[in-house]
Amino acid sequence: MTKLALLAGCAALYSSPLHAQSAGTPQTTAGDAKPDTEAASRTTPTTGQPDRARALPQLHILPPPGNGYVPPPPTGPLRGIGNALADHGIYLRALLVDEFAANTSGGQGRGHGNSFAMPFGTDIDLQKLVGWKGASFHMSINKSIGTSLAADHTGNAVSFQTRFKTFHNMRLSAMSLDQDLFGGKVNITGGRVSALTFFNASTIYCNFQNNSVCFNPAVLPIQNKALNFFPYGTWGGRVKVNPSKRFYAQIGAFEANPTLNATNGFDWSTKNDSGVQTAIEIGFQSASPLAAHAYHVRLGGFRNSSPVADPYFNTKGLSRGAFKGTPLMHQGGQSGWYAMGDVVLTRLGSDKRRNVTLFGGSIGTGEDYGVFKNQTIFGAVVTGPFASRPEDTFGIVGSYIRLGDREIDFLQASRRAAGGTDTVRNAEGIFELNYGFKLSRGIKVNPNVQYVVNPDNILKPNAVHQSDNILAFGMRISIEAGAVLGLPVWR
Repeated sequence: MTKLALLAGCAALYSSPLHAQSAGTPQTTAGDAKPDTEAASRTTPTTGQPDRARALPQLHILPPPGNGYVPPPPTGPLRGIGNALADHGIYLRALLVDEFAANTSGGQGRGHGNSFAMPFGTDIDLQKLVGWKGASFHMSINKSIGTSLAADHTGNAVSFQTRFKTFHNMRLSAMSLDQDLFGGKVNITGGRVSALTFFNASTIYCNFQNNSVCFNPAVLPIQNKALNFFPYGTWGGRVKVNPSKRFYAQIGAFEANPTLNATNGFDWSTKNDSGVQTAIEIGFQSASPLAAHAYHVRLGGFRNSSPVADPYFNTKGLSRGAFKGTPLMHQGGQSGWYAMGDVVLTRLGSDKRRNVTLFGGSIGTGEDYGVFKNQTIFGAVVTGPFASRPEDTFGIVGSYIRLGDREIDFLQASRRAAGGTDTVRNAEGIFELNYGFKLSRGIKVNPNVQYVVNPDNILKPNAVHQSDNILAFGMRISIEAGAVLGLPVWR
């Protein structure tokens, strides 16, 4: 039996994981209601929308949502303490997540990896606590440990375990102040935050364990280092406008400072910043999440002004794969775009927690010196595939990823220098099939199968031979501690 994962960490703000909520949708998503890990309406902050604290990533494992479903009050040994704190606007959270993956074929080698993350923190409704209308404070700390199947064995760049992080320190991951204006039609967030918490985000994506989809289908901005991601927060902020239920727009700017990734998050200086990350997004959605075919569409663009190292050329104009040397730096930075969406295809019977949601889209860049050139994804999530288990999920997703031209040239030159003759392939396909079992309140297990066609060997550029297709088996176990203990959570 495979190693299981036990995890911790929360930092979640999204209302539910399984359906189509776009990154800033001011309402519950594609036709679903609050999960049963939440308290009744008495715990809903008076200040706001379900997406208020975008400084924190979604709590990606929660029971499926359901239209018209009224969640019961929290039950558990600490419910009295939790309710007393919530009455004063103080909410506590913690999530434990463990992800295991092992390959039986393919890659540059066989092996397994097990990664654990424990994000935890607090959300404070400042209107309840001190009478500051429309304001809230959010803080999240993350601890990650463990090993990576991709980094340690198979050698491809996109991890089989989203929760694996290179740095295993405990760090302040996010700390922000939110302010709602004009009855919530405008929201301003600022502090120590991550760009990809806000942009190109959806509660759908972390139904999957592969990092090509969760937390964001953002292989290009993450691998190309265009936008920072949780838990690596820097100074930044976002302004979001919701003029109507059908439309929103948001814009953000964030410090680019990868030197801080290895720190504990309390180094707030900007002396080593390399540039500024900017992003803009507009979204269109159905007027009501209860619509039979509720949908969300996100269109966005992003830019990082930081210099970018060329994958192929050194400062003398020679191949780095063959001649090594200092990388040629591109001072123009890098930019990209994305178009993503999701729609409820159908609902399964009268219980509207049960539905089939399709999602997909594409992300690309104009520069030819990025590690990756574009990514296209398509998938589906079935919530409540069986009437007797309305909070289970079934998911399938495929991702086609094309490498940048100069990255291909670098890998080919590196292979030749190592004595290999295999041709480097210019694209790869990553697929995942999984099932989510809700074991009890706040606890979910997700076994999965992942398959990589034409895998890259970016993490092992001197590999003599092209990697064979990778078949890997994984398991994620998530424990939402607040739900287990009976703590109400921030909405």
